[in-house]
Amino acid sequence: MGRAVEQRVEILEQGNISILYRPRVEHEEVESLADVQRLLIVLAPSDGQQQRIIAAGRKHLRDRFWGFVDLVSDPLHVAAALDAHTYLTKTRGARYLPAARVAAEGMYSLTSHEGHTHFAFNAALRDERDVDVESSGDFIVMAANPDPAAWGLAEVPPLQEELFPEYEVHVEVPRPLFADRFRGRRYIPLERDMLDIPGVELIFLGAHPER
Repeated sequence: MGRAVEQRVEILEQGNISILYRPRVEHEEVESLADVQRLLIVLAPSDGQQQRIIAAGRKHLRDRFWGFVDLVSDPLHVAAALDAHTYLTKTRGARYLPAARVAAEGMYSLTSHEGHTHFAFNAALRDERDVDVESSGDFIVMAANPDPAAWGLAEVPPLQEELFPEYEVHVEVPRPLFADRFRGRRYIPLERDMLDIPGVELIFLGAHPER
């Protein structure tokens, strides 16, 4: 009878996680997800001085969603980016973007297991009245190849620019990073240092344990 091979789990990073939602432009009251502009994930690694803002492409953190690293900076700069601010438009003049609000706070871990990178979090809900945010999750997370040739394209389509108005983001995206690590593949398991470079696109796939 053969022996079961124990799979080694490597802890890449641990820290605090905050899940925030930003109300829509000119909307302070939030009664449902329809009043939410964006979900944001703030990661504060336990062994670092900088924090990261990850902008989520959907208004939920379950099953499958994508996002990108929007900002990597010190806590004061991150707090300022999440605060309310006014911006100017050519057609509507001054517009007001409300401050992001904390929906849940807790802990997260980034681990490597069986050739995959896992992102898991467990958070306590802070405000259940306004928006229904997941308080826990376990995902396989991958980085998307920034080289358009890997996707059979001549140039990268402005997907993020269409989904994320310029007043919301703090980096020009997508950005040609780490192309040499992909070797023509569209996705690779996320490597920890990629989270420290704004512009990296991330794909989160719900991890389901074997039954």
